[in-house]
Amino acid sequence: MLVAVLLFAALAAEAQSGGGRRSGPGTGNPDEHIVPWKFLQAAEIVHERPVTLYWVPRSLEEAERSPLMTSQPLLDASTRCVDLEIVLPEQAALFTKAHIAVQAPAALIVDRKGEVVRKIDNGRALAPREVEQLLSAELSARDDAMFRQMTEAGQQEKQGNSAAAIDLYKKIWDDHCLFSVAGAEAQRALKRLGVIVKETPAPPPVNPALTPSRPSTPH
Repeated sequence: MLVAVLLFAALAAEAQSGGGRRSGPGTGNPDEHIVPWKFLQAAEIVHERPVTLYWVPRSLEEAERSPLMTSQPLLDASTRCVDLEIVLPEQAALFTKAHIAVQAPAALIVDRKGEVVRKIDNGRALAPREVEQLLSAELSARDDAMFRQMTEAGQQEKQGNSAAAIDLYKKIWDDHCLFSVAGAEAQRALKRLGVIVKETPAPPPVNPALTPSRPSTPH
């Protein structure tokens, strides 16, 4: 339990850490904090990370003016490998293709299975605080689940239930970019149990000059 408590404390500190600094197009301020939003470039909704926040503004111009571009909570979340994607209204048909009902403006959190776990879609303008709270609630729920899994995995390991412990540690490792401290502990525990897991190469950084593509609407 001491290890679990220390991990939870480290996780809380990690979640409070800030992101980097970079200038964005048209800001005119090289020291302004810019959230690394990406415009959806694919012809389908892609789920590569455990948590993806999709933002569907009414227009590109609305997105460029939004405080969500400089939100500190979203910037912090991006350091925990949360994927941040802007889907322009003309691309919203991609959600229909995935059997997801969306009306701009909207914000959705989708897991790597392609399932919507949280959504704001109420037909009115999005308040930045609403989107920040939406993501914060999801990350808090995942932190709590990780803490329970880590505690249970340790108990199963002590009781000699290796298969059960390995299964739990693997679940933590699969999402280790969300909580690197717990992920590192899960990696060490798996090694003790004879299972080797390795870090995959980090994706390239977001291009600050990235512009939205406007693919044809899928049929």
